[in-house]
Amino acid sequence: MNKLIAILIPFMLTACGGGSGGSEGQSQPASSTAQVNTSSTTEAQPNEVASQTRATEPQQDSTQEQGLNEQPVEEQASAGEGMEAVVVDESFDFQTDVPLTVSVAPNVVNSRAYLNVCKQGAALINDDNCFLRAPVDSTGLTVQIELPHSEQKLTAEIWYYSTGVEPLVYSWEFDTRQQQQAWTIN
Repeated sequence: MNKLIAILIPFMLTACGGGSGGSEGQSQPASSTAQVNTSSTTEAQPNEVASQTRATEPQQDSTQEQGLNEQPVEEQASAGEGMEAVVVDESFDFQTDVPLTVSVAPNVVNSRAYLNVCKQGAALINDDNCFLRAPVDSTGLTVQIELPHSEQKLTAEIWYYSTGVEPLVYSWEFDTRQQQQAWTIN
């Protein structure tokens, strides 16, 4: 019985793909794994070996055919395909940065405060979400920042240094009618 198990295990592993690293090209019908007989006679074992070998041969042939089919794709890519085949108008400069002028008007705050300009809905503690953090006072503030793209929606919060005053909250989004993007907080 142990010999039978020792002989069948390698064939079952071969039928399952043998650890080729992926399931690509291994679309076998479920009936091919059901061909293993578990008879206790030793005469049936050579027949099982032959049937298992025949069951795995078409799989190996299809894998070789896939390898042959992939080679022309690589040759096509090196012959001017991919990024070299992309045609772009010369007036397009591939820049998506949007300059934005943020202005806090004088006398918006009457004492020392701190301005945070961040993505809308983002946590203020995460520096990756904020574009500007600066102190502001009664004289106002004007700063130019760069946004990564025009789809950005921003929130400005002015926090006072004294804890008894609630922060002032403002929102901004890209205005397609303006050539120069400006945000005046007043």
